[in-house]
Amino acid sequence: MKKRCRELMKKNNKREEAIHEDNDEIYTNMIVYLRGSDMTEYNQELVREDLIEMILDGQNRGDDIQKVIGDNYKEICDEIIESMPKKTKLQKIGDFIETSLMIIWILGIIAIAQTVISNFIVGKGNWEVNLTLGYIINMIIIILSANLIVKYICKTAFNNDSKKVSFIKTWIICAIVLGAFFISSYYLDYTIVNVSLIFAIFVVIIAFILERALSMYSE
Repeated sequence: MKKRCRELMKKNNKREEAIHEDNDEIYTNMIVYLRGSDMTEYNQELVREDLIEMILDGQNRGDDIQKVIGDNYKEICDEIIESMPKKTKLQKIGDFIETSLMIIWILGIIAIAQTVISNFIVGKGNWEVNLTLGYIINMIIIILSANLIVKYICKTAFNNDSKKVSFIKTWIICAIVLGAFFISSYYLDYTIVNVSLIFAIFVVIIAFILERALSMYSE
């Protein structure tokens, strides 16, 4: 399924280049909104393929996107979402685990790099990765924030807020997340567990392999 999805995504990426600029913003908002739905990634690409074909056929006739599909874009997307099969609970859990594993191996690489730099440059002389309470909480914050922010962006794709208002909202959300991040790092800096550098590298490799496996075969 993942192979078919990647092939269809590649085809759609190529086809959407032909969409005119005056149709592109609405088309993009529709796709972003659909990304936040409970459809599987493959079904999202099937819907995307249909939308592209409709828009391109309209362009060939000299019609814009509004004339092709109307102007109630959110309602149209909701109808599409309602008519398509939903992700199962298992698929939702798999998506969450996949995102979590990706964040874990990325943060793990950062922690390992900090340890190596401390040993070679600062002369720390301690070949262990120290996991503080703040660092663990920050991992949880990042995992939850990554999922929630993506959902927020998708669900608000059709909001009529001005760019200035949207920027302020985004800035406030980022400020809250970063504030929680730095507060936990500063005040919760006591070590929960020390793990050897080799073990940390092993965990990062396992997390990376599992995340890649889920990315390739889950759907």
